[in-house]
Amino acid sequence: MSSTEVAFGTFKWVDYLNPSKEVLRQLADEMSLPHKVLYNCLDSDYLPHIETYGNTHFLLLRLMEPNTRLNADSVQELTTKVALFVSAEKIISIHRLPLNEIGQVETRIKEAGTTESLTKQKMIALFYEQAALGFDKPLTDLEAKLDSFEQRLFNKRKSKNFLKEGFYLKRKASSFKKVLKLTLDLMGKLITKLECSQAHFQEAKDRLERSLFYAEDVYDNIQSLLNLHMAMEAQKTNEASFKTNEIMRVLTVLSIFFLPLNFLAGVFGMNFEYIPFVDHKMGFWLTILVMLLISTALLVYLLKQGWMDRPNLVSSEKEESK
Repeated sequence: MSSTEVAFGTFKWVDYLNPSKEVLRQLADEMSLPHKVLYNCLDSDYLPHIETYGNTHFLLLRLMEPNTRLNADSVQELTTKVALFVSAEKIISIHRLPLNEIGQVETRIKEAGTTESLTKQKMIALFYEQAALGFDKPLTDLEAKLDSFEQRLFNKRKSKNFLKEGFYLKRKASSFKKVLKLTLDLMGKLITKLECSQAHFQEAKDRLERSLFYAEDVYDNIQSLLNLHMAMEAQKTNEASFKTNEIMRVLTVLSIFFLPLNFLAGVFGMNFEYIPFVDHKMGFWLTILVMLLISTALLVYLLKQGWMDRPNLVSSEKEESK
């Protein structure tokens, strides 16, 4: 565990990195808060929100995880938590991982030159600015992956994990949407409860709204691309099914012609001592004539039934659309 303390004119900021349970208990006693609030402040399922306990406000922000896995796609895997406890005398920040954003907040304070004029509202606004900045690069990378996914959509040979990749992109965009929307909602509640000036949060608000727009755009685009991919796969299946049906249609027509002919050939090929027309000098030609008559009759019948016509795909598509 490590801690950093910065004193201001009317209050101080204390930052705790991965505090022990004993430290959390002491902090709860100092701020007159239920121990459960401190113990659970870094619960992995917590989303951005604000709670009020007497004169102390508990804010929970989610910042980008420093080292995310390639297949990370949930809010818990993509982001990490920073708990802020704001009272009249101090601001306490608690987080489990060393975060560059916290260091940037401290740097911004030092760059200001003086801490006398820094108010709690401005201090919280600094946290919001760093939280908003953290989403820029992940969303830029997500847009690049979306472009790559779109280009590979029309390749004849796609990877086996193509659909799975699209699913991960959709899940990531959805997680970013959720965090950004909740963070913006929290900002509105925070401005009201702490009576903050909107000017302090304007830059962070603009960045968050822009990031939310990008996340929603990626989500909508990937959803459309996935639907297009499924439609293309369905079209390929339909085309393959149509070709199979065409082959079966041709084979069926051929079998209609050859079945009666095979029957005649089988009858006259029996090994009986006496078969009509077998010894007749015109027997062969009479049999051929009968076969031709049968084939002609079948052909006329099939033509009348329309079985010899090729299916009209255009008209069938129009009928389906109606």
